[in-house]
Amino acid sequence: MNKCDTSVLPNNIFSLKGDVFYECIQQLVGEMLCEILKIQLIDSAQALMDCDDLFNIFQYNSPEINCLRDKACFKTVNGDYIVKRGIITNLSWLKTLLNSKKEEQENPTYSLQQEHTSINLINNHPVLKSLFRWYEQNENPGSKVQTFLTTFIDTITNNLIKTPNNYRYSESIEQFALCLFILGGKMTYQFVRMNLSPGLPCVQTLTKLISNNDLKINEAQFRFDKLRDYFNRIDVKYGFGSEDCSGVIRKISYNQQTNSFVGFVTPLDNGIPSVKHYQTNSFDQLKSWFSSVDKSNLLNIHMIQPLPSANQSASPTAFLLSGYGVSNTYTSMDILRRWMFIFNNCLKRNVRFIGFSRSRL
Repeated sequence: MNKCDTSVLPNNIFSLKGDVFYECIQQLVGEMLCEILKIQLIDSAQALMDCDDLFNIFQYNSPEINCLRDKACFKTVNGDYIVKRGIITNLSWLKTLLNSKKEEQENPTYSLQQEHTSINLINNHPVLKSLFRWYEQNENPGSKVQTFLTTFIDTITNNLIKTPNNYRYSESIEQFALCLFILGGKMTYQFVRMNLSPGLPCVQTLTKLISNNDLKINEAQFRFDKLRDYFNRIDVKYGFGSEDCSGVIRKISYNQQTNSFVGFVTPLDNGIPSVKHYQTNSFDQLKSWFSSVDKSNLLNIHMIQPLPSANQSASPTAFLLSGYGVSNTYTSMDILRRWMFIFNNCLKRNVRFIGFSRSRL
């Protein structure tokens, strides 16, 4: 390989930083030299060029350095360490390459060449021409800039030049993906992402986001504190509550987060569902539930609709307060007690209700 074949380096090598820089270095000179850079937090091309002796850390004694030294060096019978020749050669070649690239970019004719190359690329690719005109229109005074669309396009183009495990997404993209995942379901989301993978995070990432933000709903749990936080965020104090049932497939599943089984008919205590009732470490107890407790064929949910003030134009989204499996056996008194339970707990959190509704089964 020619020492000065700077085409192997991306033109933006001096603007790369962190994981993107390490990924580029690993592709050029391998994982070992990349690990030596990482342990010293040398995370940019300029920082690497300014480093005089990359291997002097091997004279120090620490668990992390010792582990890396054992892989990067030979140990002599005297106890000395010699850095492997391939690593030294790769470092020398990389620094020569970076210096040549810097000299090339500082050449006055380089900018003209890059401009000419960019113009040819735009003219030869209709997609680039359309994007260029679109961004040009957004720069005009008075134009209505589509912020999310711009972010979405930037996300796709930035991720296209990375490996899939290094894709990065902004907060607005993650929030959009969560909405699509929740409203469309897992199959719909996976179908959309299959065609737009650089623009949308994978399902595993969304699951982690949901877990980190405590968005999961556990059976029979009433999320009063979350409701209060939601009302405070949208600056609303009044709401209307509703309760309804929907038919579901009879199925028992295990909730790892609560260490309990979900899908049995939830017992009611004065109309209030019992949280984590089917929690056991005994196989005999689980076997007894399967033989003596009905599987729920209905999902009972409580929704709260915020009521905005007159000066608020947009109608806020309804809030899911609770959900749990039931059968059609509870009484009108159970429903009234639940409503009083909800009303009193919300009143403690400065959330007031003007009414409740219950759909007939």
